[in-house]
Amino acid sequence: MSAPSILLIGAGGYLGGPATRELLANRSRFNRIAILTEESKKQKFAEHEAKGFELVLGAFDSADSFKGFDIVICMLGNHAMKCQPAIIDAAIGAGVTEFYPSEFGSDIGQGDYLTNRYWRDKQITRQYLRNVAKKNPGFNYTFLITGGFIEFALHPLFGMDVDKHTFTFYGPPEKQEALTAVHDVAKYLVESVFLPKSPSQERIFRIPGGNYAWKDVVATLEKVQGVKYTCTYHPRQDAIDAQKAYAEKSDVDGELAFSFKSLLGDINAVSVPKPWDNDKFSFKPATLDEAVRKFFEDLKRGEDRLARDFPMPSQS
Repeated sequence: MSAPSILLIGAGGYLGGPATRELLANRSRFNRIAILTEESKKQKFAEHEAKGFELVLGAFDSADSFKGFDIVICMLGNHAMKCQPAIIDAAIGAGVTEFYPSEFGSDIGQGDYLTNRYWRDKQITRQYLRNVAKKNPGFNYTFLITGGFIEFALHPLFGMDVDKHTFTFYGPPEKQEALTAVHDVAKYLVESVFLPKSPSQERIFRIPGGNYAWKDVVATLEKVQGVKYTCTYHPRQDAIDAQKAYAEKSDVDGELAFSFKSLLGDINAVSVPKPWDNDKFSFKPATLDEAVRKFFEDLKRGEDRLARDFPMPSQS
């Protein structure tokens, strides 16, 4: 294939840092690498521009923003995911041939993930992609199913407090979760661009770094930090009740947080069913221990931004 031109949306988010670094490391394989942003935010990406990224200043729902690009990668957060259908329309209008929606998590095409509130906008985007692909035979899309980021599992949204050394969970300690280090997600992302296309217009790669019980995540933190954690395990129903309460107050962050917690604690929910596709890639992902150690190294250097990227629900 000829060297593709790639445009990033949401490059200022948590995955954006590792993804842009990985693209720069593979710069020679691409014709153009660019970030879509606004005039008022371009200074945020000045360093990226200095290192070789183009900055496209435009609207996400305008085809003009996407002209000249083959591939668009969305890395949007919860509140912005609802914009993806408009982004898809603009991209197709400009001739984009490959679209990566903001997935990078659990396999939402199965089980209770199909109806859980937390994944509603991802479900809408998936269905929209399938519908527009039928009308545009030259348009393709890719779902990267990585499981949760290991680094996010150390965030209070998941019940973990690495400063106070506590863990609060709405389910049993044996519940397992598919997790991947964020820098490995970026590697999978860039390498997937050059893997063979699917016979259909849809490609799915299931590529978690591993399955880990929450009690093992806690044990790893205890080993790395050299401290004992205080763990509190609530009935899963408590999270379901809290989700309903936040919804009644129109607190979207709270509703999303506890809908997420309720599914995390479901012992029967499998976040990424096997078989997985890791063997299609050229590298071995980091282990839980390796990723946790890197997390704390980055924290010491001031490179972790989890608190900003994940607003917590108000308490009342």
